[in-house]
Amino acid sequence: MKLQNFTFLKSSLLLFAAITLVACKKDDSDPQRSPLNATQLNNYVAQLPSVKQMSPFAERPAKNATSRAASFLDGAQFTSAYNYYEQAKEYDNQLLYTENDEVFYPGALVKAQSAVDGSYKPIAAPRKPITISVSLTGSKPSITIEKPSLSTVRTGISELLNRSFNPPPANITYSSYEVHDEQHLKLALGASYNGAINTVKGSVNFSYEKQKTRYIVKIEQEFYTVDLDIPQKASDFFSDDFDYKTQFGAEKPVYVSSIKYGRVYLLGIESDLSKADFEAKLNASILSGKVGAEAETAYKQLSKSSKISGRVLGGNAKLAGKTIGDIASVRAFIEDGATFNKDNLGVPLSYRLRELGSNETFKTVIYSKYLKNDSGNIDHKKLDFKLVIREDKLKNGTGDKIEADYLLIERINPKSSSQGSSNKEYFNRGELSKDFSAFEKGEKIHINIKTKKGKFLLFKIDNFAELVQRAQSTPANANMYDLDKNEGLQLKDENNNILTIGIHNQKLRE
Repeated sequence: MKLQNFTFLKSSLLLFAAITLVACKKDDSDPQRSPLNATQLNNYVAQLPSVKQMSPFAERPAKNATSRAASFLDGAQFTSAYNYYEQAKEYDNQLLYTENDEVFYPGALVKAQSAVDGSYKPIAAPRKPITISVSLTGSKPSITIEKPSLSTVRTGISELLNRSFNPPPANITYSSYEVHDEQHLKLALGASYNGAINTVKGSVNFSYEKQKTRYIVKIEQEFYTVDLDIPQKASDFFSDDFDYKTQFGAEKPVYVSSIKYGRVYLLGIESDLSKADFEAKLNASILSGKVGAEAETAYKQLSKSSKISGRVLGGNAKLAGKTIGDIASVRAFIEDGATFNKDNLGVPLSYRLRELGSNETFKTVIYSKYLKNDSGNIDHKKLDFKLVIREDKLKNGTGDKIEADYLLIERINPKSSSQGSSNKEYFNRGELSKDFSAFEKGEKIHINIKTKKGKFLLFKIDNFAELVQRAQSTPANANMYDLDKNEGLQLKDENNNILTIGIHNQKLRE
């Protein structure tokens, strides 16, 4: 009997020890959390203010404007005034351009103030399951992630993209942004995240020490978006209680609601060309959308007076991540890697934030104070010059001389109802000259010529910005369009007849 009792007691002790050991292990690995009081959390989030941001405003002069002394470049004198400007712009979607970043995934929570200053500090909390979906068409475009975190969401996206989807259309967009200095870069791009700005800086390699025309060109193709099902209440994000007052901070947090994926070609161009000449060649080459013979010629002309560097993010593995900048790489980007597939999934391009609780789109206001070359500001500039027209410079499209009877030279000012004289004028010894004073933005000069055959030809001088930039880049005591040196300005009428004029004795003033 004693032996049986001892055996029973021994078995009981072993069972108790086993239960205790299992319980201890369970407590160590999965500690009991307090249940979340959803009402309290929702009420707390509701009373939190939105993070304060400045109101957006258009470009305006800032304080502490400075001027720089005249400088010389290849014999040309630039009397450029560099002044400080400031601007604040509002963005719904912001540039991301990073292949691996632990902060950005659908459902990620960040402190609102850190989204404004660009540091993006994540909020760690016990999370409820979330559902994400992809914008591609095909079977089962959504997936539920039980315990959302960087790793589990990445796994979910990977599983989602391994399903069968139809390739999206090759929707390629072209855009360009003028960049005045390093501080202006984030405003021009619409990027508040410091990592994105650093990616672009490293790709374009701008130097801001010399007077240049600087542009960033972006060729972008969107493949798809990964989007989060929006929570009805703030508490729908969280599974258990946590110190949300400390984690959230003093303002309503924000969360990543959508990420756009695709590929992008970033090109940084620094040029000695005037802004007008630069934009003309840029539009004819990279931004034309077609890389044919004409675009290639325009690109070569642009590259002769420009430093060009670029980088591809996403797409074809042969180009992705490489530093490139020739027209062949532009063509390769457009033609190769344009099709989405399992080997070409794209990289994150931009993201959208929403405010926790209200679910309103969080529009980030990006502010910048930057130094801008005001030589391109033509609003208050006036140009004095002598217009020179010679009889032998009027020709048809095949180069044959056209005999002129008389000319009507008319100065047109849209601000005034009384226009310049249009009296008949004649060549004297093969030449006609006319002085113009205080020619300004918005004005035009029409040169009407009646030929000996009775036809009327109309030639227009209507690009004031181009005249100003030409005057600024012309050495002192030289004519900006000199007929004596065969460097006149060619004007064409609607039938491709050509009149080459001279603009002499120019003087640019404020």
